[in-house]
Amino acid sequence: MMNIAIVGAGLMGRLLALSLLRGKQSENVTITLFDKDKKLAHNSAAYAAAGLLTPLGESLHCEPNIVSMGFESLRLWPALLDSLDEYTLFQQTGAIVVSHEQDKGDYQRFVRHLNNNYPEHKLHTLDRAQLLELEPEIGRSFNQGLYLPQEGQIGNRRLLIALRKQLEKEGESSNGVNSLNWLSECEVLAIENTELISKVSYQQCGINCSQSFDLVIDCRGTGASNKNSHRACAPLSDLRSVRGELFQLFAPEVNISRPIRLMHPRYQLYIAPKGKGFYVVGATEIESDDDSPMTVRSAMELLSAAYSVHPGFAEANIRQHVSQCRPAFSDNQPKITQKGSLIQVNGLFRHGFLIAPVVLKQVLALANNRINNSIDDLPYNNYLCTEQPQEEVI
Repeated sequence: MMNIAIVGAGLMGRLLALSLLRGKQSENVTITLFDKDKKLAHNSAAYAAAGLLTPLGESLHCEPNIVSMGFESLRLWPALLDSLDEYTLFQQTGAIVVSHEQDKGDYQRFVRHLNNNYPEHKLHTLDRAQLLELEPEIGRSFNQGLYLPQEGQIGNRRLLIALRKQLEKEGESSNGVNSLNWLSECEVLAIENTELISKVSYQQCGINCSQSFDLVIDCRGTGASNKNSHRACAPLSDLRSVRGELFQLFAPEVNISRPIRLMHPRYQLYIAPKGKGFYVVGATEIESDDDSPMTVRSAMELLSAAYSVHPGFAEANIRQHVSQCRPAFSDNQPKITQKGSLIQVNGLFRHGFLIAPVVLKQVLALANNRINNSIDDLPYNNYLCTEQPQEEVI
């Protein structure tokens, strides 16, 4: 029997817990999922997201490997979602990029960027008539647009709920092989890592406890930064927080069927339709670890930009405004590091849902090598750089 701890129950923590729970390793595994948050995950970066799966839409502001991982993840997501009992929104009917006349230069620069760097991917420039045909209510406000047919989106909050329910169901009705213990509202105080075993000290309900594990997988997000982590908890020195803000609007009179991006000199606004009249509107990316409520400036910019895309948003109900910090390293690249019995995965930045299935496969491969005492090659090494302990030279 192998004891595994997963620290952090956001998107990656839940995906890893479910995958290991379902796994058929050479040894049976007992999984302990440490969760500082409640099971609703309202304090996670995954909750404060739009769930956009738009690799080309992000390509102007990220490296090519992120774009490649995004397209591979678009291929992997359907099978992951089909394995869940609960319905989760997944859409791949493309996305549309538009700009107002005064920002036409930014729009044209983006088109040139795609043509020069990603000529193998389809894109269609639309005139007003074609835009009206594809998204009638967007065509009223714009003379031209860019249609990216491979782009998509996922219901991020529905997915967090679906993963919770699946973990509760499969963890309780264990197949008698692998088992799960989910410790919510539990703060990890220390991770003492050695080559063979790691000791996790934690506090739950005011009681201090400790437990030893054969493997610890740390995916705490911003909780693993120097500022937010205990010194004894293996903090990541290069990890920073990047603030994001968004609105959830209820606009039943607005009919938009696919994600819309608005080019702008300072930001790219996105509007993501979530069905039944709900929309997520966001754009802000602020170099700050402040997770206080949204600022007046951000709110005015987001809402006025949404209104400029579709005047129907003037009558929308503001159901929620959310601000949350996302984890990023200095190069904005995800990193997976293994040191002895500790694997740390972090830095997914604003691309969590975009690249999660690819990151998941590599972390699982690392974990299975540890469980099975093997040295199998890791998948996606051409996209991800994983730091592993070097073998001693005798």
